[in-house]
Amino acid sequence: MGHTYSASNTRGRGLAVASLLGLALAFTSCLPARADTDYPDKPVRLIVPFPPGGGGDKLARVLAPTLGELLKTSVIIDNRAGANGNIALQAVAKSRADGYTLGLTLTDHIALSPSLYDKLPFDPLKDFQPIGLIASTPYVFTVDAVSGAANLAAAIAKAKKDPGAVSIGYPTVSPLLATELLQKQSGAKFNLIPYRGIAQGMPDMLGGRLDAWVGTSVTMRGFIDGGKVRGIAVTSAQRSPALPGVPTIAESGFPGFELVTWYGIVAPAGTPAAIVTVLNAKLNETLRTPDVKARLEADGALILGGAPEQLARALRADMDRLGPLVKAAGIKPE
Repeated sequence: MGHTYSASNTRGRGLAVASLLGLALAFTSCLPARADTDYPDKPVRLIVPFPPGGGGDKLARVLAPTLGELLKTSVIIDNRAGANGNIALQAVAKSRADGYTLGLTLTDHIALSPSLYDKLPFDPLKDFQPIGLIASTPYVFTVDAVSGAANLAAAIAKAKKDPGAVSIGYPTVSPLLATELLQKQSGAKFNLIPYRGIAQGMPDMLGGRLDAWVGTSVTMRGFIDGGKVRGIAVTSAQRSPALPGVPTIAESGFPGFELVTWYGIVAPAGTPAAIVTVLNAKLNETLRTPDVKARLEADGALILGGAPEQLARALRADMDRLGPLVKAAGIKPE
């Protein structure tokens, strides 16, 4: 029987493939901005598919001030949470293709929604103009710092001995998929519980009503550093520089395990090429800015950047690779 996740939650974050590392071009190879446009001459709206304070919202608010400075205008955050990012993406797709409405998106939303919904209000491949990749982040399996399992092996052993005894909360489809894959590889049976977001899940874990939580490194690093929770495994191929003491799932006995999420920016299809060039150049310049780079990397993000085509390739690759896994796991919106 398949599992559900809360489609009204988009506070989570969430996954990409190791090949993203090969997709990332040197920022210096990005196309230069065209000089034959007056763009922009008013504020730019960035639609974010997370509520204020969510992981993707945090990332957007790191980028927006510097991106605005480089564009010589304001970048205004417009939070449109819900329906696994579909509300936000639909708003982007229906906006004028003039460069003044952009959308933050990630693997969970634009790449995996076609495998979750029979019908979408947009076509991921046709209704958007990629601007560029931002970064990728791993997921972290976390437990209560005091009472939680000593390590991933201990949690798996308990779940194998007493199926369903270990409860794991998750906010979106990507961490659910990571947990499903771990179940498949380990033979353990967890009690998987969907939450609208970390604001609902963390009190349950800290209150002893939930054994573990899976969230992105961007979301969980503050809790780990604050001593409230302890990371027991990350889903990336290598340890996260932001969480060097947390082993990978591969290190924990499951070689080859890797599942990370990428973030990117899109515009409505039909956005003029000259404007796309400006936005891509300024996004890459933003990602090279020492303060932005340091803040993202501190939360475990791997800076990507690069040309619009790289985001397009990442989208197609994850639709092809991860979509079938979502269907095979029986994952459906709640």
